[in-house]
Amino acid sequence: MQLEIRHLRALSTIAEHGSVTRAAAALGVSQPALSAQLRRIEGLLGGEVFTRGRHGVRTTPLGEFVMSRTRAALGNIDDLLDRAPGRAGPQSVVRFGAYESPLALEVVERVATLLPGARTELQVAYYTGLLLDCIATGRLDGALLADYPGFELRPQPAVRYAEVATEPVHVALPAGHPAAARKEVRLADLADEDWALSPSDGTGWPEHLLDECERAGFRPRVRYRLEQTSMRTELVAAGRAVSACQASYRGGEGIAVRPIAGGFVRMRLLLAWHRDSALAPRAPVLVEAVREVHRRATQPAGTAARG
Repeated sequence: MQLEIRHLRALSTIAEHGSVTRAAAALGVSQPALSAQLRRIEGLLGGEVFTRGRHGVRTTPLGEFVMSRTRAALGNIDDLLDRAPGRAGPQSVVRFGAYESPLALEVVERVATLLPGARTELQVAYYTGLLLDCIATGRLDGALLADYPGFELRPQPAVRYAEVATEPVHVALPAGHPAAARKEVRLADLADEDWALSPSDGTGWPEHLLDECERAGFRPRVRYRLEQTSMRTELVAAGRAVSACQASYRGGEGIAVRPIAGGFVRMRLLLAWHRDSALAPRAPVLVEAVREVHRRATQPAGTAARG
């Protein structure tokens, strides 16, 4: 058995509906047939993509990886079909990407304002390296990216970059934590805490944070590995973990957000675009617009967990 497009669409439909039964109805096949197909796909991939329960299915860690690649592959296929002769519509499309950032929606709105004759689409992806690959191969016109000291993005011939800002990484603490009373928090003061961190994004996070923690004399006790910021917010508010976060994160009830002392843990925000894309001629104006979005989002200081 070889992996085919129909298998990827089956995985995507199951993930979208959160249920094999509902996915089968959407695909027009029987539930037993789709379940059997899923087992064959998982056998080919070497592990479970979904865990099954009374309330439907959830992606496993392997499934998160598989689904990120599946969505990218299907997006590429649909893109090829959209650009095929006879299928192009009267309106041009600008495809913009972003890592999981509180700035993403406003940034893509600025893109749409600068290119009013085009339909603007947004692709949000946790794996920043995937977004960069999509720009380099022309599958995205541009994207909001991030990198970290010692893990700077490598230049690619077809990609142009502009730095938007460099900002200190913050930490989200339970409001009652002793360190919450300080203006800044030393990493060493968090050595005994449980951490909620995200898995590697492929471009240096959370590796940069882990390196700095080791320089501070400890290895974080990572109890929770999560991509979704909502779950990390719940864990911090409940006093069950601390988490690194962006300067644009606004926290919430029960959460104190403080910069990490010393400024050693930091991230650089970048706007990237394909040199031949529709964004290229408007890039200088867009860069300034994104800088303004960032300035407003980080004053007063606050932060969204990317940690």
